[in-house]
Amino acid sequence: MNRHCKFIKIIVVGLVGCSLSGSFSDFPSIAEAQQGRRRQARGRQTQAPTRSKHYEHHTYKAKDGTSIDYWLMTPAEIESGHKYPLVLALHGRGGTTTAATVLGSDKYRRQFPCFVMAPASTREGVWARARKTPDNRRRRKAGKEMLPAAIEALESLLEKYPIDRDRIYVTGQSMGGFGTFGALVQRPDLFAAGIPVAGGWAVRDAAKIKNIPIWVFHGDKDNVVPTELSRNMVEAIRKAGGDPKYTEFAGVGHNSWSRAYASPRTWEWLFAQKRQPR
Repeated sequence: MNRHCKFIKIIVVGLVGCSLSGSFSDFPSIAEAQQGRRRQARGRQTQAPTRSKHYEHHTYKAKDGTSIDYWLMTPAEIESGHKYPLVLALHGRGGTTTAATVLGSDKYRRQFPCFVMAPASTREGVWARARKTPDNRRRRKAGKEMLPAAIEALESLLEKYPIDRDRIYVTGQSMGGFGTFGALVQRPDLFAAGIPVAGGWAVRDAAKIKNIPIWVFHGDKDNVVPTELSRNMVEAIRKAGGDPKYTEFAGVGHNSWSRAYASPRTWEWLFAQKRQPR
């Protein structure tokens, strides 16, 4: 009797094994979908780059096929016939943008009604890559540059919303600070002003942005992005004939954006800038 039971168990196990192996071969899309989700988790950043509740998630597919997620905040109230500024807020390597969160607070949303676009880079990607900076050796292996897709997505918004095309701004922290300089260098015709925080860029491009209002922030104790990168860029822009503002916080490390974005004067200055013919 026991022998028969063992024989039946073997048959049942064999049938189940065949059934399972057959089901996976018949439905490879299940495994592929799981692999796809794992690749997506390793690639695109799926979490919002801001904690503000006033942002809505969107996805844009660029002409070159690049998909980019972004979060958009609109003014609390949009008056008919009125146009509003737009701020492109670029997050750092940590995936968050303090600028978008500050502007999304109830206080600042009332004080500075505007559109804010907060795109998300890939986990391995960068916004823009300065080809020649002192710390570019460790950045050279970074992934895809996502700034072109972000700007293309931004320009698509100009056709949908009442945005003042003479008051489009860009700001960012850390990796986003590099992206801010990169955006100004790549599209000086688009942006009215920029605020790079704890970033830097190649001084050879200084002349390209000498006519754009820029306010640079950095901490003098930054041990992640050398303070010299901002100092050198400001000096190069001035030598090229520009007049950038520069604030260096004494005793502050890499998180200089906390003080830069907390001050209403930062935003008062930014929203007072208008694009000039260049």
